[in-house]
Amino acid sequence: MKTRARLAIVDDDESFRQYLQILLEERGYDVESYSGGAELLESIGRGTHHDIVLLDVQMPGLSGLETLRAAREALPNTRVLMLSGHQVPSAIVESIRAGAVDYVVKPDDAEGRGEAALEQTIEATLEAARSDDSSRTQLPTGSGPADGPWSWRRNPSMQRVLATIDKVADSDVTVLITGESGAGKEVVARELHQRSARRAKPFVRLNCAALPAELLESELFGHERGAFTGAHIQRIGKFEHASGGTLFLDEIGELPLALQPKLLHVLQDGHFEKLGSNRQVRVDTRVIAATNRSLAEMIAARQFREDLYYRLQVIEIWVPPLRERRDEILPLADQFMATYSREYDRRVAPLSPQLRDLLMQYDWPGNVRELENIVKRHVILQDESLLRAALRVSAAVVPPAASVSVERLPDPSPVPPMPTPSDEPASLLALSRDASIWAERTAIEHALSSTRWNRRQAARALGVSYKTLLNKMKACGLSSPANPC
Repeated sequence: MKTRARLAIVDDDESFRQYLQILLEERGYDVESYSGGAELLESIGRGTHHDIVLLDVQMPGLSGLETLRAAREALPNTRVLMLSGHQVPSAIVESIRAGAVDYVVKPDDAEGRGEAALEQTIEATLEAARSDDSSRTQLPTGSGPADGPWSWRRNPSMQRVLATIDKVADSDVTVLITGESGAGKEVVARELHQRSARRAKPFVRLNCAALPAELLESELFGHERGAFTGAHIQRIGKFEHASGGTLFLDEIGELPLALQPKLLHVLQDGHFEKLGSNRQVRVDTRVIAATNRSLAEMIAARQFREDLYYRLQVIEIWVPPLRERRDEILPLADQFMATYSREYDRRVAPLSPQLRDLLMQYDWPGNVRELENIVKRHVILQDESLLRAALRVSAAVVPPAASVSVERLPDPSPVPPMPTPSDEPASLLALSRDASIWAERTAIEHALSSTRWNRRQAARALGVSYKTLLNKMKACGLSSPANPC
């Protein structure tokens, strides 16, 4: 069973602390409260761990900013959300640059919108933390800074990737990372950041396919209060969050054509204007982009700007698929086994020689991410026969040299049972209808799982419109997880 997230509230207002603690405990979090920064730092000194610290900006004694800096100096990975009763632009910028994850107005509205916004920000921060931890776990670093992710040392093609990273990490040139979905492009981006002089500053990730076009500009560049319907507060965009550090734009091929000139302008000039503002914001942000699409083909189809492509592709790093790095398969599988055995508190026997052979024979169209998901499922179910059957089914579905647009996860829903002689006779029409629904549900489940429930990507992979996918999901009884893309 997964442990509950541990939150810390730091605020000199006792009534607000109590209110917020009750609210968050009702939402399922473990919460500790502190009346000031000194109490929090003393707790950190005793070895107390908090997944997120909710920190008031204005406090007597140690201010929120002073506490933030001291907490991050003691524990550099501390994730802090700044809380304030008012939007103060200078305090927001200073907090973000000092290492805060975000800046949130204290909830005080009777309708509960503030509470919902706070919880959404907490969950987004926890999800980002899990993503960071997963990336570090997938390819942990070696014994020294020059070693790189440990499994790369086993493969010549990844050694070449690592050599390129070494050459360009300390420059500020933009880098375009290409390769199939799930091959490890984000790991390469993080490695570039960790080897650069910007390593102490934020690494900020934005998936360009995860947000609708109308929200992407605000997410990238921020907005002023009242810039559009629903913009109740000022918001800092990803470029400002990452100033001094690195902004990783994943799935850059999904960036809307209308937004591409503004990104090009920032890359060229280092400044931009927020939505609803005519004031220029200057940033020092290195941009790394990634895509699994052919941008050259998109340029020919007038879906991607050629000038933006050349601005992004100062250096291009191609990450080979896992089927071309077979010497990494078993070490990665063992690493995932150890990781998820700890996470789910399961004691799992080592993989049998027969299953290890099968892992080596499979072509992994979903790459490292598919391997991770399959091992995770094995840790939970602990039945090698299911894993062997899943790999054989997938191998039959996906030809060895096939190029697929999404990761295939061989975990279909149970096949609908055939009627037994004791059942009422079923019409062929009914059987056909049930089989069709089951087949559609299975295909949709695979596409959603392999795109981490990014419904727009899943629709594209399935060759249907976004609206059609939503209708099919409803017809098949598939409900979205929290915060779907």
